[in-house]
Amino acid sequence: MAENLAWIKFFVGDWRRDPKVAMLSAAGRGAWLEMILTMHDLADFKIEGTVREIARMCHLDMAEVQSALQELERHEVAEVEWRNDSVTGEAIVTVVSRRLEREEKTRSDARERQKKYREKKKSQENNKELPSDSDSDSDSNKNKKVYKAQTATYRPAKKEIEGIYRAYPRKVGKKYALAKIEEALISLYKETGEDSFSFLIERTRMFANSPAGKAGTYTPHPATWYNQGRYLDDPKEWYIQEIPDKKKPKQEQVKVSRGSFMV
Repeated sequence: MAENLAWIKFFVGDWRRDPKVAMLSAAGRGAWLEMILTMHDLADFKIEGTVREIARMCHLDMAEVQSALQELERHEVAEVEWRNDSVTGEAIVTVVSRRLEREEKTRSDARERQKKYREKKKSQENNKELPSDSDSDSDSNKNKKVYKAQTATYRPAKKEIEGIYRAYPRKVGKKYALAKIEEALISLYKETGEDSFSFLIERTRMFANSPAGKAGTYTPHPATWYNQGRYLDDPKEWYIQEIPDKKKPKQEQVKVSRGSFMV
């Protein structure tokens, strides 16, 4: 993994409903969780070493690690590969978490998209400052026509737009939100020429499961979030936002037979 995050994304429901994880013994599940936490500490989606080294890294006994590795491999919970060290001849095992690997790829793709977007924006700003003659204007117009012809054919499917809207934590201003989601999908496609739906729904789900996405009325309306391109934010920001203190209810004056008092 490219960065060591201060938090780890852990979906309790997915963990408890995964049929392969459910087949592990209690000791096997505990050892697998320790391995995942060790991968997080190493900022990687895999751990590698001898059984003794992995036991030390994960704060486990060798017997516990050996038993867990057999279960992980037998139930296909993780990718477990064995090889012999060319120098010592000891058995080296590599354990890969497929989910952590997918999540790292998603973050890596997001970083690449952001980099391309910034470079493109900077290039456009620089081009505005350069003088152009009639030939260059003609070429530019031709390129714009070709570009428009390539992107005009892309229109997100209605079910994709609806699916992203359902994944967002707040359900307000649906009509306006659907329009902004469609604009976001088209914008991402124009920037990269790649599948924008997978990227946008993954970012939406990440936000929905973050503290910022569970902040109730302090979570932005969906139309605002997509219109501002907040799906391109660094996900770490979604985990450090503070929710302002709720305003205290205003006092009301209640009339009684004599005078009045405040409640």
